[in-house]
Amino acid sequence: MWALVPKWWQVCIIVACTLLLALAVEAALQWGGGEALSPWRLVSLITSIIIVGLGGAARLFWRTLWRWFPKLNRWVFPDLNGVWTGKLVSTWADPVTKASPPPIDCTITIRQALFDINVSLKTGESRSSSSRESLQAFRDTGCYRIWYGYHNNPQASVGHRSQPHDGMAWLQVDLDENPNRLTGLYYTSRKTTGDIDVTRQDDGRLNKDIPLT
Repeated sequence: MWALVPKWWQVCIIVACTLLLALAVEAALQWGGGEALSPWRLVSLITSIIIVGLGGAARLFWRTLWRWFPKLNRWVFPDLNGVWTGKLVSTWADPVTKASPPPIDCTITIRQALFDINVSLKTGESRSSSSRESLQAFRDTGCYRIWYGYHNNPQASVGHRSQPHDGMAWLQVDLDENPNRLTGLYYTSRKTTGDIDVTRQDDGRLNKDIPLT
């Protein structure tokens, strides 16, 4: 969700924190050496300790904060952690019969933290996991989107007709319509595309395989 902060804000925050941390380290060394600290250095040291503490607490308990203040789902980005199940519908058509394959059952697992996110997908024949992720917020419409690149690894038993490949996909939630449904599209290096439609079955709090941070 850090990625949603404007770039210039990111730069300002990083520079400010770096300067504050440098002053805090210098103040800590002076204090450890028995020197008296100036009010400014004392404030820098205390502020740095508070910021580090709040940052650690936010990373650990941000999901609790999101539950207490649901509007953060709109103001920042929704909590999409969990296991989602549904269908993949490919637009590929057999060149001979012109028929498209039937919808494919799939399970998507989203592991979302305050500063990063991962998307993995499993079907009966293959698995994939995201390698690059990007968040996009359309707050005026209540829609929020995850873009990600992935690498797909089919099972060896279907290797004769399904080769490993790379792809891009996006998943979007509409908070006004259904916060527990994701729809999207995928595009593969095999020049195929398809639709994704999944609903959340487990938000991750009871699943030990999904971190709660």
